Amino acid sequence: MSRKQAQEKLSEAEQKYRTLVEQIPGVVYISPINNTAKEAYISPQLQQLLGIAPEDWNHGFLNSWLDYTHPDDRDRYWQAVDTAIATGEPLNIEYRMIRHDRRTIWVRNQANLVLCADGQTQVLQGLVFDITEHKQVEAALQESEARYRAILEDQTELIARGLPDGTVTFVNEAFCRFFELKREEIIAYHYEPIVFEEDRERVFSLVNSISLENPVITIENRVIACQGVRWTQWVIRGIFDHQGTIVELQSVGRDITDRKLVEQALSENEQKFRAIFNQTIHFIGLLQPDGIVLEANQTALEFAGITRKEVVGKPFWEGKWWTISPKTQAQLKTAIASAANGESIRYEVDVLGRDHRVMTIDFSLRPILDETGRVSLLISEGRDISEYQAALHERHKAEEALRSSQDFLQKIANTVPHILYLFDLLQGTSIYLNEQSVAVLGYSAEEICQADPQWFINCFHPDDQHLCYDLPSRFVNLSDNEVISTEYRFRHKNGEWRWLNTREVIFARDGSGTPTQILGSVEDISTRKQVEGLLRQQAEGERLITEVTQQIRQSLNLEEVLHTTVNSIRQCLGSDSVAIYQLESDGSGNFAAESVDNDYPQRLEHIMHPFSIKQDFSGYYQGLPTVLHDIQESNFSADLLELLELYQIKAAMVVPILNGEHLWGLLIAHQCAAPRYWQAFEVNLLQQLARQVAIAIHQSILYQQVQAANEELQRLATLDGLTQIANRRRFDEYLEDEWHRLKREQAPLSLILFDVDFFKRYNDTYGHLAGDDCLRQLGSALKSIIKRPADLVARYGGEEFAVILPNTEIQGAIYVAQTIRQAVRNLAIPHVQSSVCDRVTVSLGVVSIVPNSEISPQDLINAADKALYLAKQQGRDQVHSVCVVIPS
Repeated sequence: MSRKQAQEKLSEAEQKYRTLVEQIPGVVYISPINNTAKEAYISPQLQQLLGIAPEDWNHGFLNSWLDYTHPDDRDRYWQAVDTAIATGEPLNIEYRMIRHDRRTIWVRNQANLVLCADGQTQVLQGLVFDITEHKQVEAALQESEARYRAILEDQTELIARGLPDGTVTFVNEAFCRFFELKREEIIAYHYEPIVFEEDRERVFSLVNSISLENPVITIENRVIACQGVRWTQWVIRGIFDHQGTIVELQSVGRDITDRKLVEQALSENEQKFRAIFNQTIHFIGLLQPDGIVLEANQTALEFAGITRKEVVGKPFWEGKWWTISPKTQAQLKTAIASAANGESIRYEVDVLGRDHRVMTIDFSLRPILDETGRVSLLISEGRDISEYQAALHERHKAEEALRSSQDFLQKIANTVPHILYLFDLLQGTSIYLNEQSVAVLGYSAEEICQADPQWFINCFHPDDQHLCYDLPSRFVNLSDNEVISTEYRFRHKNGEWRWLNTREVIFARDGSGTPTQILGSVEDISTRKQVEGLLRQQAEGERLITEVTQQIRQSLNLEEVLHTTVNSIRQCLGSDSVAIYQLESDGSGNFAAESVDNDYPQRLEHIMHPFSIKQDFSGYYQGLPTVLHDIQESNFSADLLELLELYQIKAAMVVPILNGEHLWGLLIAHQCAAPRYWQAFEVNLLQQLARQVAIAIHQSILYQQVQAANEELQRLATLDGLTQIANRRRFDEYLEDEWHRLKREQAPLSLILFDVDFFKRYNDTYGHLAGDDCLRQLGSALKSIIKRPADLVARYGGEEFAVILPNTEIQGAIYVAQTIRQAVRNLAIPHVQSSVCDRVTVSLGVVSIVPNSEISPQDLINAADKALYLAKQQGRDQVHSVCVVIPS
């Protein structure tokens, strides 16, 4: 073969080798262990493993590979490679790598140190494959095992595992605590030491009986625990391999010592019961519901001279006792059938005893019910009464006579419309009641007589229960014929409270004279109390109407009347809220007054009430009320019901307030805690009060109109008709008031008097109509200048005007006077006949003083008039001032 052919063969073999390598599901690599070696290879699976193309791989393999190794695993990986190179041992390691896309994966790297073809160069030749999925499964298994172990450790049961030979391989924490052992003290040892010695042989035998046919056993045995010898119950399951060979035992145990002690006590009690059962003088038998005998006591057997075997397991009526006659047997069959249906049976019957003697017994059958209420057992009982028959016959005669007498008294007692009773003070219970207890309270005499004393106390109203405490002390000082009368509330069987009146006398005393029994009668006075309550409410309503009426007559303050009305109505009706809602023409409104209980918020700031949303007000215009006992039963829309619930309204009365034909508003009583059935008189009361409120409203409107008219008259009486400023009358009143006020306060008062210059010439020239218009213009100008609320401008007379300036000193008054003078000039009213100017002008006199007792308001006017005179003397169209000095 030529060299060329050999190379071709080698190339072909190498190609086949590469093809084979590239089919392996992992990265095959050849890595030199030093930088001088030339041979290096990595398979294309590198792309799949790390996301890197082989052609991009750095053939300095070890260093490049380390770059992609997880930082936390690099030291471990490098140490493993060094060990493989140093020892020549194969490399086998699992670690994490980071792919090109930054995802972390787990790999297994297996390699061998080999020589290259030159016989000298060493390389690592290996395989790396992805084990990420395997690692995830392994982690899940570890987590599952940890949870399983935690569950086992948290169990309160005693859990253990072991080998078939008894060697313990696992115990939980509860097991260790119960036996007070550490795990190392029991694991890998036989369980024999913890089993009580007398039970070991039985326990070993039962454990060894576990097989495929009997894989689970239950054992109850004693063990030696930390608290001493304890009883335990174990459920032991065998674990088998595929060949059916037992490979492990799993045990779950629990402490049953308390149950065993109970069973032991029950066993002892059963023995005592059986002794009593057999030794009692009564004849006792236990029967199935169908009459088959389960047991008969020794007394019953000896009575008839028979053995247990002759009756047990056979029908009861076939026993010797009952063979006296077919009639007796038939009667017994009927009694057994009735008892099997839950009925208790008792009758007297003749039966056969020893030596065929006929004897009379008091016989009874009593059913025993199981937990489901079905009859599971019948108890028969007989008592020999033969020796007492004659005496009983005589006693029956006496009893019949007594019964006739008692029946007579009972009939009399039952015809009385009241409850009659005897009460035992020592026992705290009633020992007799007549039949009226059912009619009055709904309880039978038996229910009350057999009731627990606390139940009886609980039937009293909480506010009246004090009457039940220390009863004997109430009668200690009572004479025999003295009667105690008491009224209280008692709960009827239907849950209603009834008012009762009790009259009690002492019926019996003990040897020392202390009362022991009380005879009493009980009368139902609920109707009377209701009538009294209604009468009180009606009287309160009439009082309220009278009170509101009187207040309306006495007060013209509508707000005060409305608030008094709602407070009084709420107190009288005992309702949660009473409101007066005023309606506007546009359908809106507001709360004019409201009275609410402390538990509910006021709604005065609200502008809307649910009952004002009603579309049809025709009923209200006719004076008809709306009465709602329970709003949930009304036909309101869902939105309106929701609004009523927001207002916490459960029941309501709505009465219109009509002022003539005008619907002024609504008078509303609310019940918020619960629905309420409104009485007819309550509706009538609200209607009457609504009429009184309407009267108050009408009266208030009239009063307001009169007040407005009086105010207008007062205004007209103090106003100058021409200039619409204060007239001379108002000037005099105001000057007098301010004089006295400022005199008390010792504050200054200023006065300005002025008139129109040459006004007579003005009238002669332009006419009186023009003169009036001139004065009106002056009045308007003065009102625009004098703006302080305390200042007053007035027409003093004719063309003369005055200004009162309280709390103003002379400088301020002069300033105002100058302002008035200039304002008149600025009006530019022509006055061709004036000797001062071609337009209208004024002359002003100003005076200021602190009022005192030495001078009067008239002195102030005189001083101002003198200043005005001086202003005219000095040429007119000017201001002249005077400061009045108090004489010393």
